[in-house]
Amino acid sequence: MFRHRVLPEATVTIDEVTTTPASPIGYSVDELARKVGMSPRNIRAHQARRLLPPPVRRGRAALYDDSHVRRLDAILALQRQGFNLVSIEAMLGARASDEAPDGLTAMLQRLAADRPALAHALTRHGVIGRTTDGTVRTVRPRPLRAALDLHRVRVGTVPALQTLSEVLDSLRPVADELVAAVTARLLTLAPELARSDARSSWADLDRETLLLTQGVVNVLTEAFRLAVENQSEAHIAELLENHLDADVCLEDSTVIDNG
Repeated sequence: MFRHRVLPEATVTIDEVTTTPASPIGYSVDELARKVGMSPRNIRAHQARRLLPPPVRRGRAALYDDSHVRRLDAILALQRQGFNLVSIEAMLGARASDEAPDGLTAMLQRLAADRPALAHALTRHGVIGRTTDGTVRTVRPRPLRAALDLHRVRVGTVPALQTLSEVLDSLRPVADELVAAVTARLLTLAPELARSDARSSWADLDRETLLLTQGVVNVLTEAFRLAVENQSEAHIAELLENHLDADVCLEDSTVIDNG
C-alpha cells in the first residue's frame, strides 16, 4: 500500500512571529522584500493567492506594514517545516471554506480529536483546515466527498480518509515532476509565454501566471482522470476477483472433512 508520512504539527502561528516595528510611513514592496528575505515577485504572488492582504494605497504609493511582515514570516516558517502553499492557505484561513452539513462538520471535529495525526495530514494537503476558534472546516470538498463516498462499498470513514491521505502523500512528488515537465514543455512549444514585451505591468504578469497555473492544473487533472478511468475497471475487477477466490479457498479448506 502507500507509504504514509506524518510531519510534526505546525509550530508557528501568525501572532508568534516577532518583528521589529515598522516605520510610520510603511514599506514599499522592495523594502518589504529585503526585510523578510523574499522576492517582490513572490510577495505579489502571495497577494494574488490571497495569502497576503493588499497594501495600503497612499496616492500612487503601495505601502505595507508590520501585519504584512508577520504574515510573510509565518508563511516562510511554515514552508521551512515542509508545508506547501495549498496547505498554508488552509492553515492561515486564506482559502474559503465549503459550507459543510452539520453532520460532516461534527465528524471532522471527532476525527481531529480521535485521530489528530490523520487530521493533521489532511490539513497539510489542504483538504481540511481550522478556523480561528479551532473548528475544523472543509477546504477541498471534492476529494473529501470522494473518499467518504466509499461507504457505499462498506469502507469506513477512517480507512477511507487514511487512504486519501496516503494517496496524496504518494502523488505529491509525482505532481511536482509533472507540473515542472508540463510547464517546461509549454514554454518550449509556445515561447511567447516567456516574452516580457507582451506584458505591461507586474499585474499582467501575476494574472498570466495565475491563468497558466490554472490551465496546467486543468490539463493534468483531466488527463489523470482519463488515465485512471481507462485502467481502473479491469484492474479493480481482477484484484477483487483474486481476493474473493483466496477467501473461498480458505473457507473451503476449513470445512472439508477428509475422514
